[in-house]
Amino acid sequence: MKIETREAKVKDFHQMLEIYKELDEIHRLEHPDIFIEPEGDARPLEYIQNQIEDDDKYLVVAELDNLIVGFVECVVMESSTFPVMKKRKWVELNSLVVLKSFQSKGIGKMLLDCVVEWSNKKRINRIELKVFNFNTSAREFYSKAGFKNIYSKLYLDC
Repeated sequence: MKIETREAKVKDFHQMLEIYKELDEIHRLEHPDIFIEPEGDARPLEYIQNQIEDDDKYLVVAELDNLIVGFVECVVMESSTFPVMKKRKWVELNSLVVLKSFQSKGIGKMLLDCVVEWSNKKRINRIELKVFNFNTSAREFYSKAGFKNIYSKLYLDC
């Protein structure tokens, strides 16, 4: 199995939508209070175009024999000006997803390595992300990759 990683192209849009569907369904089933099934595409084409064209965004796909089996998307973030906060930049990893049938084959690590390399080229030395507590496989993946927990987000329904 020869997996290649490369920067995404607009032509990848429809294959990526299938992967988004799988990702979104997991979240929708676990948190129907937050997520809904969209009536149309899970992401508009313009969203993907923006991810590709913006120099502060990065979108990479993992491909096997012209089949996209995963992708990662991230963006450069900058802290606001606030007296007690250190001025800093970081890379926010928004999604790293591999089709369920291709998980545990090193593809997620390949995609994460692409983000680390891109961050280094941008001279940014921190990658941050959010992961839902129910997603134990993702939490284990990121923990194994060296990510540390900064804080927890809590909620109260009233």
